[in-house]
Amino acid sequence: MTLCPGFLRVVASTCMAGRRIIMLLPLLASGACSADAVPEPEPTLDTKGAFVAVATGDDDYELLRTLAVLGSGRDDDAFFVVPYVARAKTFAEARELAKDPDLPSREVTAVGRRYITSREWKVVWFRSVSFEEEAGFR
Repeated sequence: MTLCPGFLRVVASTCMAGRRIIMLLPLLASGACSADAVPEPEPTLDTKGAFVAVATGDDDYELLRTLAVLGSGRDDDAFFVVPYVARAKTFAEARELAKDPDLPSREVTAVGRRYITSREWKVVWFRSVSFEEEAGFR
């Protein structure tokens, strides 16, 4: 059997290219994912899963969690929220309460954007809404 004269050159160059790729794989695998390099945006009042502390007028803060927003950023938007039983005296305390996944809550309710924005308020924490939480809302 006779080999074509260029056959060995093609095989050699293919092997060399393969070796280069194999040598680069650890470098590619060890680098950070491009999504890791971008900081996550801060949650806002409209962010699904955001915990919002809202002043009640009784020197404490009510803790609400945004599940859905109907509207387009105007004062008459409707927020479907989970209100929590616990009250906080400060935003820092509200943040600590929000971190507890077993925090007792009340039934999902709707409030207007003005209900929140007409008082002192702050997004204190964020946790993605689980499939079970979303299913319970719908």
